[in-house]
Amino acid sequence: MHLLIVMSVIVYASADIVQGDKVFRKCCPNNQSLMKVFDDESFNFSSTYKCLDRESARNDYNITIIPLFVGKNVSVEYGIPEICDDFPIQEISVIDLNSAVVFNGCYDRLVAELHNDTVKTIIPLIVGLKSCVENEDNKTSANALTIHNYRKCCPRGQSYDSNFHICRDTEVNNSEEWLLKRLKMKDNFIYEVDTGLHCETDEYSIELRQRFFSLQVDGSTLKIFSKKGDGSGDAVPGQWCVDREFSSSELVARVCSSDCSKYGAFCVRKCCPIGYHYKPRRCGSFASKCVPNVDDVLFNISDYMEPLQHKNPEITDVMGFRIDLHCNAGRVVLNKSVERDRHRLRSDGRLISPISVGDGYCFEAFDSRFCPDGNIFITAVNCFIKAPEVVKNFQVSFFLISISSVCLALTLLVYISLPELRNLHGRTLICHVSMMLLAFGCLARAQHSRVADNTTCTLIGYGIYFGFVAAFAWLNVMCFDIWWTFGSVRSVQPMRKANTELRRFLWYSLYAWSTAILLTLVMFIFDKYPVSDYLDANMGEGLCWFGTYQNARNDWPHYIYFVIPMGLVTCTNFVLWVLTARHCARVKSEVHRLQAGSVGDRVKRRFRVDRAKYVLTGKLWIVMGAGWISELMSTIVSQPWWLWTIIDLINELQGVFIFLILVMKPKLYYLIRKRLGCSSIPIDTRLEKPDAQKNGTSSSARTSSTFLSRALSTDERTNTRLSLQNNVKQP
Repeated sequence: MHLLIVMSVIVYASADIVQGDKVFRKCCPNNQSLMKVFDDESFNFSSTYKCLDRESARNDYNITIIPLFVGKNVSVEYGIPEICDDFPIQEISVIDLNSAVVFNGCYDRLVAELHNDTVKTIIPLIVGLKSCVENEDNKTSANALTIHNYRKCCPRGQSYDSNFHICRDTEVNNSEEWLLKRLKMKDNFIYEVDTGLHCETDEYSIELRQRFFSLQVDGSTLKIFSKKGDGSGDAVPGQWCVDREFSSSELVARVCSSDCSKYGAFCVRKCCPIGYHYKPRRCGSFASKCVPNVDDVLFNISDYMEPLQHKNPEITDVMGFRIDLHCNAGRVVLNKSVERDRHRLRSDGRLISPISVGDGYCFEAFDSRFCPDGNIFITAVNCFIKAPEVVKNFQVSFFLISISSVCLALTLLVYISLPELRNLHGRTLICHVSMMLLAFGCLARAQHSRVADNTTCTLIGYGIYFGFVAAFAWLNVMCFDIWWTFGSVRSVQPMRKANTELRRFLWYSLYAWSTAILLTLVMFIFDKYPVSDYLDANMGEGLCWFGTYQNARNDWPHYIYFVIPMGLVTCTNFVLWVLTARHCARVKSEVHRLQAGSVGDRVKRRFRVDRAKYVLTGKLWIVMGAGWISELMSTIVSQPWWLWTIIDLINELQGVFIFLILVMKPKLYYLIRKRLGCSSIPIDTRLEKPDAQKNGTSSSARTSSTFLSRALSTDERTNTRLSLQNNVKQP
């Protein structure tokens, strides 16, 4: 055991000796960097090199430099090569120190250029200086001496404040040396430290605090391990920076990434770079420019984050910021003090505003203290969306929709008040009209004025959606029922008519209500717990309907939840309507062969009643289907605006058309007068409810022969067959 310990000590000491034999030729002494000096008076603009320390750079030239940091186990020789007569020192750019070989030369960091006593800062780079004198005996290789690149988030004397996402002056030790020691700088390496972090335009700068992540440096790579079990990964060189937390001694890292979910970050946009804010160009205007921060201008977006923290307290643990905002048509500042500019953040980092719902925004601090009564405030800046050539007149839309709502309410009142209309067909009409009334009533409120309360706006949006979906479902029921009337292929078992109608109505109700409830529930679940932008309806957010603008790139929820399902129902209704027309023509040809008499008259009257239901259902399909077709076509062809404006106005009068179709009929006129006691004229029995007659039947016959058998008694069927045979035999 003792022997093993002794051997380990010998090996470790040998490694230090070998490492110590590696010589790094540094041009300038420790804590100094190279500056290139140009002699502009000479004809060939010759240059020399001098060393510059930090204090002189700050006091004499007002610049900040960061020298190379050399590990204590690296052997270093200092000195700039000698200048030969008429032969300047050669400067060699060094990309990889491992493969660099210099004869009688040195390496160092070039940080500035001096022209006529005027210093010009440059992007620091490692260079090699080569003398004209070549001596093979002094040939030195820097092989196996590695320069690792670190980035410090803030300049010397500042720490990063992750609460306000800026660099702030601090009195505590926050030097590059302290940072390298805290990151466990290895004594066998050379370190180049830069300041700041510059991510690509499509990347976010994600803040990783040491309380939630373990930060380890391996060479020039930052290894990240989440203490919560997720969000681990490696940050490549140049794509990360580390600094001391302003309010504690912990570390905080900023990492460039285009995927915020990789670290579980909540990401938003910032208009100006880190360390800058907006200053209006003049009082009374939001036209601004980015200027460097003063210490009392803080990027504080807590007003936007607090509502989200109530639902998810951990949402601010990891924050990410994307700098700048590129807008094709300019920007518009949202004034928080004005009601029409009300906006808020979603839990997915998207902004809900009167203009749009999406990521076309950025936050910034505005400093207008130079103006009378000016102050510092944080608000959002939206990409400006050009208004359409024709702006919809919402007052006209509200007026027309209100008229439709009144007509629907009158239609519903008539059908509920008249017992003669409460058969199976009447009940389906009542359900259809009531759902249309719900949709148009909510739509009228949304068109009247802006709904300030977000919850109320969401309820209105779901009311519109549920009303239209249920109305389409009940129209589908009516189309199916009339097809069933003329298309039966089964014999009908004798049973009580009331029980038959009730059972069928219950089945119809189960289908219609279940369809509407299921679609609404699915949309609500994906809206409450979004898994994809394609399924997130954003109901009531920004608009009291789907939270996307028609024809926009993110309009997929509107298609998935409304346009496509209603299109399938409309197409199904059209197929049923065409099939019913074929059966109706077949029944009509057989009914017309019946001779006049009590039997023939009753069959013909039964046929006329059911055919009237078929025609009525077709009219309702045209009213509802035309609205859907026009909405679909408007997403494909958006011009001309005047045409679609007229079509929208016609669609807003659907309630009036339904009233004309269902109420404005002679039969209803006489039944209403009878109900009100205003008519002493006996009502024609043909205008009464056919199903209420003693030997009448429901409208559930199927095929022409079954239709007749349902309309007649047993004795009458024999007479009918004889009449048909006699008609056939006639020349």
